[in-house]
Amino acid sequence: MKPLIFDATPLIYLGKINVLEKITHFPEEKYTPESVYQEVVVEGKKSGNPEVFLIENLLDAGILKIKTPADDKYIAHLKENPRIHRGDAEVLALALELDGIALMDDEEARGMAEIEGIEHHGTIYLLLRMMKMGLLTNEETINSLDEMLRRGWRCSTELYAGILRAIK
Repeated sequence: MKPLIFDATPLIYLGKINVLEKITHFPEEKYTPESVYQEVVVEGKKSGNPEVFLIENLLDAGILKIKTPADDKYIAHLKENPRIHRGDAEVLALALELDGIALMDDEEARGMAEIEGIEHHGTIYLLLRMMKMGLLTNEETINSLDEMLRRGWRCSTELYAGILRAIK
């Protein structure tokens, strides 16, 4: 079973819509790099974002673990692309190192995952998986998607229509 490596966006938006704790039901190991922890939890607390405490609870419980990728040269290689942020590079490096799945929504980072041959999915994959596992009903999944959009998560009209088809 491939470990799940979380970037900031899936953690933040699943937290914003109060479904983040459902990842405890996923059997895989769950990791996030130190840079994502700093961005989401440390900086998030300064902004007063309530979802930060849900993320921190998962970390405190050992459900989500902080792990630093070992290959600094690989991270430097990924960061040669100026559109790849440190967190994205560390998520990709960890996914490669652990033969895991990078969970990220950033288009540039997902494109880099494609180039590097790293399996990747986004926040919607996690929502649909929760639905398939019976953790969310179809209606709750649609409501969750709509709430994410209301709170600033972005997707194209075509993607939204495709997600609705997948839910139904």
